Amino acid sequence: MKKLLFLLVISIFISSVYAQSNQADSLYQQALKLYDNKDFANAITAFEKVLEINPRHTDALFNLAVLQYDQGNKQKAIDLFQRSAALGDSESKEILKNKLNVRLAYTDTMDVADVDKLPSLIIDNKQEDLFFNKTINTKLLSTIADKIVKSATIKARVFEVDAANKNVEASTLKEVKMKVGLLFGKDGSITAVPVGEDFADRKLIVDLLTVSPQLGKVTPAMYDNKAVCARYYSVPIMFYAEEK
Repeated sequence: MKKLLFLLVISIFISSVYAQSNQADSLYQQALKLYDNKDFANAITAFEKVLEINPRHTDALFNLAVLQYDQGNKQKAIDLFQRSAALGDSESKEILKNKLNVRLAYTDTMDVADVDKLPSLIIDNKQEDLFFNKTINTKLLSTIADKIVKSATIKARVFEVDAANKNVEASTLKEVKMKVGLLFGKDGSITAVPVGEDFADRKLIVDLLTVSPQLGKVTPAMYDNKAVCARYYSVPIMFYAEEK
């Protein structure tokens, strides 16, 4: 899906965001056509209708923000960019911070890269820096990853899912690489979830949620002097088949 131009930057953004319904998707495409035809007033109305159906449609939020900015409605544009950024849209964050010089609004869950104070891992009642320059400490990450890898239930399911994706028998696989995202909760919890469509398996998700309480404890991340849940994406974890 297409995102509109912003501040004379000549580029087209492609997004993999899917509409929640056929109606929202149809309206979104109509809005893009209206924009292409320079019918900006009706394009704004169409994007607003998309958001009535699917308030989490980041492309519609982004494009409506661009149009509002172009129409001179700067505060409306900022509010829309903030909503899009809260859903994890990186272009909206970039515009807010580097082009509009606006600080991101506080939300209950934020990306690790955006918080003021990073979470710390608690080991033997001591705080250990989990991140250096907002890059995860791989040594401490292994403390978390090992507990996932050692779960026989998770390991078995990971091999089953990967085998199904590759249309092979699970017994023929020697290793499987899976990426997980980590959510560091305001309550100090650590939750692991699979990243990417290949491992978007209901049973695997439940198994990861089951093992998550064993992953350890953290001090909460902070933003604007408030505790927030902090997201961190794409942690690679390797699973190896047992040698026979």
